[in-house]
Amino acid sequence: MGDYTNSELMAAAIARELSDDDFAAVGTASHIPVCALRLAQRTHAPNLWFLYGGSGALNSKAESLVEMAADFRNLAGAEYRTPLQDIIDFEFTGRFTTLFLGGVQIDRYGNMNMAAIGDYAKPKMRGPGTVGLAFTASVRKVFIYVQHHDPRLFVEKVDFISGRGHSGPEELAQHRCAWAQGPTWVISPMGVMDFETPDRRMRLRSVHPGVTVADVQAKTGFELAITGDVPTTAPPTAEQLQIIREIDTSGVLRR
Repeated sequence: MGDYTNSELMAAAIARELSDDDFAAVGTASHIPVCALRLAQRTHAPNLWFLYGGSGALNSKAESLVEMAADFRNLAGAEYRTPLQDIIDFEFTGRFTTLFLGGVQIDRYGNMNMAAIGDYAKPKMRGPGTVGLAFTASVRKVFIYVQHHDPRLFVEKVDFISGRGHSGPEELAQHRCAWAQGPTWVISPMGVMDFETPDRRMRLRSVHPGVTVADVQAKTGFELAITGDVPTTAPPTAEQLQIIREIDTSGVLRR
């Protein structure tokens, strides 16, 4: 890998997928997507908006990149502070174009589990709960991002559906809003995945520099869809890397 970290690579890759008319929301452990959002604002998407779900800070210009959405430092330089009831309204009414979400389990169809691993009544591990994952049914597109890639995370079938992907009980599907596209993209420290297959199954879109297709498959608990030769994820340009480090003054993405 060149003079950049995996987290900086992920931020640059996410930024390329953002548009000038996007209105995004981020939650816990959001430093990578927030860096991507601010990078996009400073390059090709100056009219993009983003909101910290935990603090309600709109378009924060905090001097340092912090790791939690609810951190009071996110309010520094924000254009506005949105009350929680407005955030819920935005999530339910489709005002957000993009949510950045993750989970303790993710399956091949993008179903996400944040509630519990094992029997829900007596789990091996209890998670923080469904939190914002239910809003996969009411926003246009969902970016799934994770900071590790392991068969225990990418599983054949999630133990509990906190956020519905492209399969699952029909009683959940009937509550999805007409404009909601569900999970559209997955990024991990190993590569980028999407759901551009006839059955909306997770497809390996690119591998990060130094990673092979076999490496990614070995770390995934289900068979990934492969279409032709899988390209390498483009690294951050010199300009992007400079901007990333101007945003990330405390070096969160370099640690």
